[in-house]
Amino acid sequence: MSHVSKEFRLTTQSLVCAASIVFSILGAPSALAQTYPNKPIRLVVPFVPGGGSDAAARILARGMTERFGQQVVVDNRGGANTIIGTELVAKSRPDGYTLLVCTGSLTINPSLYKLNYDTLEDLTPVTMYLRGVLLLVVHPSLPVHNVKQLVALAKAKPGELTFSSYGAGSPGHLAGELFKSMTGTNMLHIPFKGSAPSISEVLAGRISMTFGVLAPVWPHVKAGRLRPVAFATPERRPDHPDIPTIGETVTGFEAVGMNGICAPSGMPKEIIQKLHSVISDVMTNRELRTKLIDGGADIVERPLPPEEFGAFVRSEIAKWKKVVDGAGVKVN
Repeated sequence: MSHVSKEFRLTTQSLVCAASIVFSILGAPSALAQTYPNKPIRLVVPFVPGGGSDAAARILARGMTERFGQQVVVDNRGGANTIIGTELVAKSRPDGYTLLVCTGSLTINPSLYKLNYDTLEDLTPVTMYLRGVLLLVVHPSLPVHNVKQLVALAKAKPGELTFSSYGAGSPGHLAGELFKSMTGTNMLHIPFKGSAPSISEVLAGRISMTFGVLAPVWPHVKAGRLRPVAFATPERRPDHPDIPTIGETVTGFEAVGMNGICAPSGMPKEIIQKLHSVISDVMTNRELRTKLIDGGADIVERPLPPEEFGAFVRSEIAKWKKVVDGAGVKVN
């Protein structure tokens, strides 16, 4: 009997020990989420400083810093149509301390480039907080006030009009290529490494126009240095009801980007949810929203949760592949 009792005790102790290990492992993510973050977070912006995504990211970083009690540091890694910054994050540890500001290029690049990462497999969508509204603007010297006049001028001067973008294959570039394809016009695309230099060249009159992100171009529109022609959104914006959409003249035209946060794949769900919760809290702050809206940003009514954002990313990848293939877009 004593031999049996001893074996029973050993078996029971082994089971208790194993159970403790299992519960410890299962409880680890929750404990990790409770202590996260306990050091600074790097927020990678895949653009040079000065553009709309960069400005919004810096406002977001300040809000996250206040709520986390840890510094959220913006790290600009511009170039290669966001591929440089995106690859850096895709290959980082999935611990929540390296995050990416992901924009419309995230969903376009898979159709244009041979990437060293898989957008859907190597990145985890966390939340989307802004829509990337594109506004077609021209230099005031260009004799164009609406889409119809622009199409007529482009057809009268094939290959002479130019449009800039914040990177080859960027939403601004594809918006221009889609416009060319749908209107039967021929305009020359001039890419730059960010919104700021792209807009500067139009301001200087060296480039005819740009399909620019609303936030960085709007101050120049208000100052009269750029002339607004039309939005690339499917409907007129309630805050700018006097500006038409391209689709009112070119039926079916639509090109809308995004600003969101992505992380390396494999990040614990608890940390993803915590990030989404904190970012949602930041982006629903009335003072911050007013600052962003005054700057021309288009804030989503509520930051998309991870599942919805993931579905949006997948649908946009499929949509832009059709545009790239249909327009025959190529990048060097």
